[in-house]
Amino acid sequence: MFKKKDKKGFHGGFNLMDTYPLRFCNILETISTDSEPETFEFHIPGQKIEHVIVNLCPTEPWALPNWVILGHKIHAFLNKLHEVKTRCFPEARCYLAINKNESEQLVEIMKYAGSAEWMEVVALNPKYPQDDPVLLTKVILDTDIGFGQDTLTKGILILDAQTVSSMYETSILGNKIDSRFIAISGTGLRENEVVKVQLGTSVKKVLEDRVKEVDKYRIFINGPLRGREISDLSCKIDWTINNIVVLKEQDSKIMFPMIRTDKLVYTTNILGELRQCIYCNFCDGICPVNLEPALYYHSYIRGQKHKARLYDLERCIECGLCSFICPSKLELLRINRECKALNI
Repeated sequence: MFKKKDKKGFHGGFNLMDTYPLRFCNILETISTDSEPETFEFHIPGQKIEHVIVNLCPTEPWALPNWVILGHKIHAFLNKLHEVKTRCFPEARCYLAINKNESEQLVEIMKYAGSAEWMEVVALNPKYPQDDPVLLTKVILDTDIGFGQDTLTKGILILDAQTVSSMYETSILGNKIDSRFIAISGTGLRENEVVKVQLGTSVKKVLEDRVKEVDKYRIFINGPLRGREISDLSCKIDWTINNIVVLKEQDSKIMFPMIRTDKLVYTTNILGELRQCIYCNFCDGICPVNLEPALYYHSYIRGQKHKARLYDLERCIECGLCSFICPSKLELLRINRECKALNI
């Protein structure tokens, strides 16, 4: 079954994939850990799973591309998914969220789905942050969850392609998986690559001989918007790490980062010089959950953090788009998090 859902339940957002297109070179040899590698494990939830969503619609250009796992073997991947569903979640309905712009993959998946009553294919607009669990479950299942809430409490399991393939290898074939693919990219690297890394390998070893000779750079695990910045390169690669972004530090500030560019300069000066709010309403318009970040900012600077909590701040999914789009580079995401953390 095929469904197209471009707009339902999703306001705002931004198409990072078109604005900052990235190309990755071919997969290199496995980068090995210096210690005993860890192994992939998936524990089947104790509660009943009613819906399994397989997300094949990345919305960030630094994310692991679909071709790494799917390649030209989409039919084989879907057969693996069927085996995993049958063995692990026999009563669940399966949904494939696919980028509506990846026409070749979409056509092949639709052909397969035509005779597969156990699954539905949902073509989505890949604008960020469409793949956030809050938005994904709303658009596909019309189910509301809160930011940070475990989707399993609603009987919903969200998987990516690499996890599905590894579940098949371990649960069906009984093989041991001790490595995963990750994407590494950014203006601080010599080139963008997809590498296979043994679990437990340090970030330092992954980036060895790959970083340009620059004075300053910043490193983000799982992207500069939803991920975290690290300075300790002894951090180990585990199954939660999908990508590493290394950005050359920029001292200049980009006024309008939403203008098309091949350099992610906006991410290196989010915490730079600040100006006053100019009431442009960009942050309101781009917010995917219809909030008003500028309202929270003004409550914050007046010393009234608690008032921000009166305007649905709990619905913030911390996607970072408000900070990204702000021409004054106000630290709106940090302010949102501070206000949400208040005990009132």
